[in-house]
Amino acid sequence: MDEFKTFMNLKDVDSVSEITTVFNKFGIPFKVQDTSKDFDVTFSNDESKNSYLLMINQTDFDKASSVLENKLPFDINQFDSNHPLFLFSVNELKDVVTNYDEWHPLDVKLAKYLLLKEDIIIDDSVINSQQHKKKLASEKQENSSILTLFIGYAFCIMGGLAGIGIAVFLLTGKRTMSDGSKQYIYSKSDRNHGVYMLLCGAICLTFFIFKYT
Repeated sequence: MDEFKTFMNLKDVDSVSEITTVFNKFGIPFKVQDTSKDFDVTFSNDESKNSYLLMINQTDFDKASSVLENKLPFDINQFDSNHPLFLFSVNELKDVVTNYDEWHPLDVKLAKYLLLKEDIIIDDSVINSQQHKKKLASEKQENSSILTLFIGYAFCIMGGLAGIGIAVFLLTGKRTMSDGSKQYIYSKSDRNHGVYMLLCGAICLTFFIFKYT
């Protein structure tokens, strides 16, 4: 059986709904992974990290691209004059095209249209190169900040469940890769910190329970 892999990475739930409606109509199986529901161990509440991974079988990639190309026809007159892309620089428009998987297909078409007016065409090799770089970057494990580790240890020493929660996430947190597989978010070093926090939190919590009960 074919595995689901990331076809698009969108930040707008309305765009996801529109595209999946088209996929349903043309019999393209899909899955949607809402990364905004992932626990943020840094407590940064950075909404820019939130996204919806639209995943389909890799064998359906060409079909999906063709369907979106043909069933979402481009008409420059359909765009409002205040559309943000009209204010984008050439480099920003190139970024939209090379990172097409993060944008609505019509936005990508608009970016190509605006670049073509400047006699600029983005070669497929450039797009493929950018997609490969993004894939490698997404597979790189993260290092938690010193502040996160400090907060985690502090909460654990105080016997707080929040500290244990941070420890568990550092130790077990995983993310969905482009091929649909799961990979640890944090490095081996950070996962070790998760173990130490968990032990510290369990000991301190047990101590406080016996002391005050």
